Amino acid sequence: MTLGMAATPAANAQAKGKPGEAQQAAQAIEKALQKNGGDVHRCFEKVLADRLDAAGTVEVTVGVGKGGRVTAAKVRKADKASSPALSACVEKAALGWTLEGIEPGASVVLPFSFKPQQSQYVVNASDVSERALGAPSSKGKGAGPKRDVPFTVKVLADETNVKAEGVSLTLLSIGPASRVAMHRHAHSAKLLYLVKGHARLLGPEGAAPLKLEEGTAVLVPAGYPHVIENMGRQSTAVFLQAFSPPGPERVYRDPTDARGRAEFEVIRDPASVKVPADAGVVVATAAEVKSVAMARSAGSAKTLIEARAGQPMSLVQMDLADGAELQGKGDPSATTILYLVSGTGSVQVGGEKLPLAAESMIYLPRGEGYAMKVVAQDKPDKADKPEKSDKIVMVELKVAAGRK
Repeated sequence: MTLGMAATPAANAQAKGKPGEAQQAAQAIEKALQKNGGDVHRCFEKVLADRLDAAGTVEVTVGVGKGGRVTAAKVRKADKASSPALSACVEKAALGWTLEGIEPGASVVLPFSFKPQQSQYVVNASDVSERALGAPSSKGKGAGPKRDVPFTVKVLADETNVKAEGVSLTLLSIGPASRVAMHRHAHSAKLLYLVKGHARLLGPEGAAPLKLEEGTAVLVPAGYPHVIENMGRQSTAVFLQAFSPPGPERVYRDPTDARGRAEFEVIRDPASVKVPADAGVVVATAAEVKSVAMARSAGSAKTLIEARAGQPMSLVQMDLADGAELQGKGDPSATTILYLVSGTGSVQVGGEKLPLAAESMIYLPRGEGYAMKVVAQDKPDKADKPEKSDKIVMVELKVAAGRK
């Protein structure tokens, strides 16, 4: 990720008096930009999580008070290419800065240039916008978003944010006692993995309901009508949801997208749909699948969904040891997506070392290798003292090449 930050002495500080005052102001601005560059990078990361083509320039005018503390900040100028969310984030971040050496009462312009990115490998779900079909999502304070819709979706991997090939990945959150109404995807198979909660999948008339517990994977074939229902009355059910070929996820970004609407068909008269009750749905729960030891004592793996002829998606759940080190040489025949359900660590990919946290998605194009280390994350106990969580879970999704 690259962005530029620079200060122009004469234009950026309204300094009067001594001849060297403007130069001193420019140096103070440059120092502040270097010191607080991490804030600006985080703003850019959050925007890139949604769109890889985010770029442009932003200028923020700040007012300086005693001790160089920024007392006010406002976007002065932003070109058409820059994201409104990026401008708002930079403006908010600047309010916490200190510009040492700037006299109280001065007005300073902070210029930022964000350069286009060619690739992106890691996206954290916390940085991704939450979307709802037919209604805007709303964010609340505290434990989570305020819900005024049955379900919301975060697009973690698609052609827009990681240039995904052959697959898209979303995080589906269904509110308490809510459901995704009966629908089907004409050309895309869907793979569901229940990250949190208790749910069930209902099919067409004659199909037995499928009870889903945490760690359950379900393969829903293209064209199969189904309902996804949260059985929890007080908790949210959270699914990873992969589509191959991609297409249905487009409706989450834009409800008017013609292709997305065609691939997300809501069924208003279930009785009119004639589909065999056993039309290729596959379900597997981690608690019932035999585990296989991984190399170098990294942990154990369970293959929940296997790829087969005409069905190129596979899903493996990995229960990893604290401090586990994993390596992948890169699969030239498949796109790979890793999702860290719990744990933290880092990954070396694409020539960069990138941090990982719980809910990190790692996108690996065909042939892209990686090296990863994961550790258990701290969590507070009842006395608010940190303790180690001994559970590190990661999901590996693969899609064979050739899916468009």
